Amino acid sequence: MIWILVLIVIFAIGLFFLAKRAEKRRPAQETFSYQKSGTLFTAAERSFLGVLHQAVGNNAVIFGKVRAADVVEPKAGLSRSARQKAFNRISAQQFDFLLCDKEDLSVACAIELDDGPHNSKRRQERDEFLKGVCEASGIPLILVPAKSAYVISEVKRLLPRYLTAKDSPEPKPSPVPSIEKSDNNGKVCPNCSSSMVKRVAKNGKHAGKQFWACSAYPKCKTIETIGV
Repeated sequence: MIWILVLIVIFAIGLFFLAKRAEKRRPAQETFSYQKSGTLFTAAERSFLGVLHQAVGNNAVIFGKVRAADVVEPKAGLSRSARQKAFNRISAQQFDFLLCDKEDLSVACAIELDDGPHNSKRRQERDEFLKGVCEASGIPLILVPAKSAYVISEVKRLLPRYLTAKDSPEPKPSPVPSIEKSDNNGKVCPNCSSSMVKRVAKNGKHAGKQFWACSAYPKCKTIETIGV
């Protein structure tokens, strides 16, 4: 009888250790410590992107925030260590915008918007590095100064000629329903940096009253009251 109890105890101990071993083999539940970082583009970049789309028309495809390592690569013939070093230098860099051929999406040119962050010494060194990368790889790099508002014809002149839609008229801004447009005094939209225009409500409880509206409507629906 005793030996039966001993066998039962040994069997229970064996099951215990087998369960512990199986538990160790199970991967621990991974914790993802991330959160959404906000908008992809800054207000200045969003404003310029809207004008860039109109300047390029249907002649190219626009991509934004593209990693440099997806566009260029270290030259052939480098040693393994030199190639890794060259790759590491471009792996953390990105272009603000790329214009690509519609057919095969080959890169036609890169565009960098010189907004506020570009004024720091570190960012200037980064910009100089990207200039050298583009020169070595044969990719035109266009530097555009950030402005509160852009003129489509001026942006067109900055781009390679075959990318711009010369013969197509500049599209008119979309009209805002039920309001009348008035004079523009250069006021800038706080959300997208487009120009604000003074308008008059035609109906509703504010009919006849003036207010500021973003000229990028309907993409941006920012409005501000006047005289309140």
